[in-house]
Amino acid sequence: MRRLQRAARRGRPISARVLQQAVADHDASSGPCRIHGARVAGPVDLSHRQLEFGLEFVRCRFSDPLDLRGLQAISLDLRGSSVPALLADGLAVDGDVRLSGCVIGTAPGEPMALGTEAAVVRDGVQAPRRVTEPSAEAPLRLADARIAGSLTAEELHLYSSGMWSLFAPRLRIDGALQGRGLTATGAVYLRDVRVAHAVYVNEAQVGGIDATGLSCGRGFYADWGFCSRGQVLLRGAAVESVVTFHDATLGAPHGELILSRLTTPRLRLDLRAAPPRRIVLRDARVGVLVDDSATWPAAGRLDIEGLVYQRLGSTTPLSLKDRLAWLALDREAGVSVFEQLAASYQAAGDERAVRAVRHARERHLRRSDRLTGRIWGAVQDVLFGYGYAPRRALLWLLALVTAGSSWFSVHPPAPVGGSGQRTFDPVLYCLDLLIPVVSLGYRSAFDPAGWGKAVAVFLIVSGWVLATAVISGASRALGRG
Repeated sequence: MRRLQRAARRGRPISARVLQQAVADHDASSGPCRIHGARVAGPVDLSHRQLEFGLEFVRCRFSDPLDLRGLQAISLDLRGSSVPALLADGLAVDGDVRLSGCVIGTAPGEPMALGTEAAVVRDGVQAPRRVTEPSAEAPLRLADARIAGSLTAEELHLYSSGMWSLFAPRLRIDGALQGRGLTATGAVYLRDVRVAHAVYVNEAQVGGIDATGLSCGRGFYADWGFCSRGQVLLRGAAVESVVTFHDATLGAPHGELILSRLTTPRLRLDLRAAPPRRIVLRDARVGVLVDDSATWPAAGRLDIEGLVYQRLGSTTPLSLKDRLAWLALDREAGVSVFEQLAASYQAAGDERAVRAVRHARERHLRRSDRLTGRIWGAVQDVLFGYGYAPRRALLWLLALVTAGSSWFSVHPPAPVGGSGQRTFDPVLYCLDLLIPVVSLGYRSAFDPAGWGKAVAVFLIVSGWVLATAVISGASRALGRG
């Protein structure tokens, strides 16, 4: 081991066989096997070995891939090293794995973006399918690996010629995944990963993340400068504490968020800029949703059908009109999105906003009606606001009474039979014409002629239309509440 260290200090290359023998001869009682600054020639194969000590290959340069598949060790430290590929499927480490400052992969090629052949179509969400794992190529592989401590990959550089730069399905980490400043020319594959603490990819630059089925105990932090050129998928993920994309950028060509069926207490979507493609929140369940109207996606690129939340927040104050405009960004949304917004306002005790949202829901429903239904809906909207604007009906009644009484005070109708037993009152006469069923005795006591008869018929018809609209709207409002 001493000769190996002297060769490393003098800059002499070390053969892979010598390194492997040094690991095999290492005495576990002396602590980790430490090799710093070495240049290693040839492929290093430490696969399926059971070591009772840790490995520290710090600031080393490997000319060929490092094979750690099935390796069992106390710890693994590769900080500052460079290696064409790190193959560590089935790795089992009792402590931490440190990859900070590593360069893994060959010279950077053309950047790849997840989602180049994907489309999102409502319930038929189609994103990259599950990868055929044996054929998946990536410079860093950690499939089925087990890390009892944390995985530290800050300022890690991953260079790949294909879609995936990191391939780690079913990775288990008992600590945290620290990926601040990670740079990858391709995408990161984290399907069905389990992380006991948090995932930190703030300031990372990647071609996308597929974290479908992720389970995380302390939060998912893709914020403060995080940038993805492709899709970020957290479909079916369960994340405690928070999922945040604060100050994140979803860039060209395929930057979008697919968070369908995500479960988390708090979700932050206040991005740095509006995404070029979609934000999908279909069937997600969040406690608090915080966003920013300045970074909402374009109309038709938001999917919030089935989204359940308890409260909405924003970095800037938003009015009810703004929130209704947010709902309108999902052009194919059903009435459930209005009910969910109304429920959030109701929980906050804002009954006026609740009525306004349900009024907007009725307008939304009428758009899909036949022509006759749309006409009748427009009448109900104007007269009574579908039952959610009762004052409007009273204003219409007062306006009709005022207009009618003004006419009949100038053109009073003649008494029936020529008798003047009842004194004419234009206000009461108009009320008698307008109110169906109930009679005040004035309608039968006076008989208008000429234009007065036309005005009387207009008031009678208006009264029936107003009463029908009120009854229909009230029954709907009470029924759907």
